[in-house]
Amino acid sequence: MSTSPDAAVQIPPAPKERLVSLDVLRGLDLLLLLSLSFMGSLGNTLAEKYPDMSESVTKFFEQFQHVPWEGFSLCDLAMPLFLFMAGAAIPFSMARYRRDDGGMRRWRAWVRVLRRVVVLWIFGMMVQGNLLSLTPSRFKIFSNTLQAIAVGYFFSCLIYLYFPRVTHWVIFAGLLIAFWAANKYITLGEYGGGSYGETTNLAYGIDLKVFGQYRDGVTFNDDGSFTFNPGYTYTWILSSLTFVATSLSGMIAGDALYRTRAKLANGAGVSVKWRAFATIAVAAVICLVLGRVWGRLPETFYAYCPIVKHIWTPTMTLWSSGISLALLAACYLLFDIIKAPKFLSFFFVVLGANSIVAYMTPHIFKVDQISSCLVYGLEQYVGIWYNPTLKFVSFLLTWLLLFDLWRYKRFFRI
Repeated sequence: MSTSPDAAVQIPPAPKERLVSLDVLRGLDLLLLLSLSFMGSLGNTLAEKYPDMSESVTKFFEQFQHVPWEGFSLCDLAMPLFLFMAGAAIPFSMARYRRDDGGMRRWRAWVRVLRRVVVLWIFGMMVQGNLLSLTPSRFKIFSNTLQAIAVGYFFSCLIYLYFPRVTHWVIFAGLLIAFWAANKYITLGEYGGGSYGETTNLAYGIDLKVFGQYRDGVTFNDDGSFTFNPGYTYTWILSSLTFVATSLSGMIAGDALYRTRAKLANGAGVSVKWRAFATIAVAAVICLVLGRVWGRLPETFYAYCPIVKHIWTPTMTLWSSGISLALLAACYLLFDIIKAPKFLSFFFVVLGANSIVAYMTPHIFKVDQISSCLVYGLEQYVGIWYNPTLKFVSFLLTWLLLFDLWRYKRFFRI
């Protein structure tokens, strides 16, 4: 007798053919991440050359910069979309273990999950945790997008494997409420108690108390002591609740797409694709409306909770998940239902096929220095446009590396 969730509904394995929409959306996220440096440099150069440029152009380039505190920009979408996509991939790799009868195959699933979590954590420390300095006293334990993905991925796998589908959205909502309630009702010294100030919210206080010198943004003094940089306001421990919620929203959407493919393999008509599209689109609208309405409540209101990406508030989770769901629905409609020509997806698929390589390359290798060696002579001709040119060449070199890997079918998986 099966002990897996939803045992009464047995869905055959989905075909191995990849969903183009998932690869395109993953590539779109990588494009956003890799283009931030170029767009920031281009915006600064334009502002220098044309100090009177229109407000609309200025606002456009502000979308490629992180919002200082409250609010949300296009740049702020990159990290939530990474977590969302990590969750969306879970059903395609874990469904066979969900159907298992609870035997030894489940252990193989957890070996795979734990290996990925460990590798992501190490990569995160390499990129932003000072691991490569080889100075343990100055390591940053939890400070990077990859580690947030590891947390979201681990708990989303746990929920996917052991909890019935009907509870997934309930758990999603519960995580959001848990974060809000903790910040509302728990006080840790001067932190919490309903405050969403930059240095007075509960998430900020918990990170200071727990991480100490191992928190990112710490400055070491000559005598070996350290001080916290007040300008660093990103949080990780309490925010893990909403990291999981973000990944869970992707997992729920990915599960809908996986089950749709399985039904198609079992002879269902194309109408199931449209139902999956409608389901994801409706979920997107609900998340966007809830995020915007809740996020705009006045500070005096009981349930006040602004959209703040730095601490990953519940409203930010709803808003970013809504955008991610809408983008997934659009990509699914365009590339898996309408079947748009492949040349439209090619550029993004190349990026998404080796997403971990695309993310790590600019951090580990000095791509800008390589680019400078190739084009340094142009500086005398392009003047202030040299820096944007350098950033563009760096992006182009990264894409060509990924294209070469894709061309020879070399895909790096964790």
